[in-house]
Amino acid sequence: LSVALSGTVLSRCPACARNFANLYCNNICSPNQSLFTNVTRIVNRTTALGKPQLAVMEYQCFYQQDFAD
Repeated sequence: LSVALSGTVLSRCPACARNFANLYCNNICSPNQSLFTNVTRIVNRTTALGKPQLAVMEYQCFYQQDFAD
């Protein structure tokens, strides 16, 4: 998912685009992911180099009300 692409789609509402980017960045980059993320489904996959690897397919996020607001 590209944040820039999402920004283009949400360009009619700059606040929505910023909020979406903020949520995306927190989901992907936060050093505190373990405090608000629960992985609910993983799968085994093979990388392009043939190395086995686990991949997250589904997760739940839990945010405090003040963050959501």
